[in-house]
Amino acid sequence: MMRQSYSKIQQIGTFIGSIPSFETKKSFFASKPYILLFMIFSLLGFQSTSFGQSQVEIIKADSLVGQNTPFMQIRKLLGNVALRQGTTLVYCTQAILNETTNVLEAYGKVKIIQADTVTITGDTAYYFGNDRLAKMNGRVKLDDGTIILTTKQMDYNLNSHVAYYNTNGKIVDKKSTLTSREGYYNTVTKLFDFKHNVKVVDKDGSLTADSLRYSTLSKEAFFIAPTTIVNKKDTTYANPGSQYNTITKIANLKGRSTVKTDDYVMTADTMIYDPPTEIGIANGNIVFVSKKDKAILTGEHGRYAKKIGVTRVFGRALLKNVFENDTLFLTADTLVSLDNKETKTRKLYAYKKVQVYKSDLSAKCDSLSYNVSDSTIYFYQKPILWNNKNQSEADSINILLKNNKVHVMNMKGKSFVVSVDTLNNYNQVKGRKIVANFTKDSKVEKVSVDGNGESIYFAIDDKNKLTGMNRVQCSKMNMYFGKSKISKIAFLAKPDGKFMPPKEIKEDDKELDGFRWKIADKPSKESILKKVAYIAPVETKPAPKDSVSQKKSPVKTPAKPLAKKNIKK
Repeated sequence: MMRQSYSKIQQIGTFIGSIPSFETKKSFFASKPYILLFMIFSLLGFQSTSFGQSQVEIIKADSLVGQNTPFMQIRKLLGNVALRQGTTLVYCTQAILNETTNVLEAYGKVKIIQADTVTITGDTAYYFGNDRLAKMNGRVKLDDGTIILTTKQMDYNLNSHVAYYNTNGKIVDKKSTLTSREGYYNTVTKLFDFKHNVKVVDKDGSLTADSLRYSTLSKEAFFIAPTTIVNKKDTTYANPGSQYNTITKIANLKGRSTVKTDDYVMTADTMIYDPPTEIGIANGNIVFVSKKDKAILTGEHGRYAKKIGVTRVFGRALLKNVFENDTLFLTADTLVSLDNKETKTRKLYAYKKVQVYKSDLSAKCDSLSYNVSDSTIYFYQKPILWNNKNQSEADSINILLKNNKVHVMNMKGKSFVVSVDTLNNYNQVKGRKIVANFTKDSKVEKVSVDGNGESIYFAIDDKNKLTGMNRVQCSKMNMYFGKSKISKIAFLAKPDGKFMPPKEIKEDDKELDGFRWKIADKPSKESILKKVAYIAPVETKPAPKDSVSQKKSPVKTPAKPLAKKNIKK
């Protein structure tokens, strides 16, 4: 060691001695003192540029030419060049190695192998040994056994194991091909970060985005920008925070995403969607559109299974069925749609707190089924329906729609129909079974009673003046209506009734047992939409302690709300 140091000191002395005169030496080092320090540290083995990094070593070459300058040691290598730094090997046809700066310039069939795990090839390269950074140019290819990355230029940091390109890159694995303008790839974690014009393509479809993170191990894509996924059967529009498995095709969508197929469109705050099984789970303000039926289902939560034809929506659930000149609004706690692929029929079921509105129909009941194919709606658990100025109640009711208008209404068990005439009198019919027929403009045309029939109807003359009231009991009867009043009545069994002139009519005589006019309970479009509307919670901030608002003030007890009562007239 002492001999080596002495030899290097001698070299310094030789160099200094080569300066012509003492005065010249003095002025030279006085003007450039750092050069003397650099020379001393360099010759003593303290190169300031290496800081403990290992030197790039020459393994072989067909020819080697050395070039020494006062401050640089350069080696030019030609033919079958091989170099090494630790576990990293570099191969090329020509190279220039600056041993002083530990920088390598490599040309022709450049290959860099890091620890037998990552292989990078290119036309030319700059390799900075102290920083362990390779700058590859030309036809660049990176192969880590998992993927193959090709581009025109690439930087690879052997310390952080991160490759970077911004000249359009292409990544190929066993299942898919990914392209982007810019990208970062960690060869240890196998994570890619892509930017600008990102596209993933496989045999089943494609994925496009402006930015994307992708794991070559799990084959999962992590969305950091709006992303579009196109498969054979569907298209998905996803927002940042979502994930997508390119193998299983399962998408975990967040941030108000949408899935579209030929038959439907589904949108929600969060969704899990499996295209192969066509099963979707949605949460948060979902909107499900059936293109074929012109129906829209909305709610807080939803489940969809296309293969078995089941759609379930619950939590502020609402159906909007669009007809040519009208829309049916139906809300309930839970809505279930069943599509029978064999019979090509569709049925809708509604459970708990059902409300219906249509321009010619309003209804309330506990549960409901709607056969879309034959336009029949079944109401269960003591339903009540309103149609124009008519009110109908029974243990169960079904109505048949014709041209999207109420055509026939069938009532079973404790049936009760109320119709308001032009003088605001309440014509009433009750019985065990009632069938009501309607005109094209949804007005009552005929009411048929079968079993335990009772009726009250008011007689009105041509001048729209009350002439009396009929109260009849008859097991079977038919009542015909015209211009909002009874025009004809036929008793099919022995009737028991009486006619009362206007002066003899008492208030108690105007009502059958069980009569209730419940117009205040009638659902409207506005009341249904208000029921299902989402109201964001209002955040209240406490006032400062020294605020005037903290002073005590008289507190008035709020008045109790009026109890809801059925309006009885």
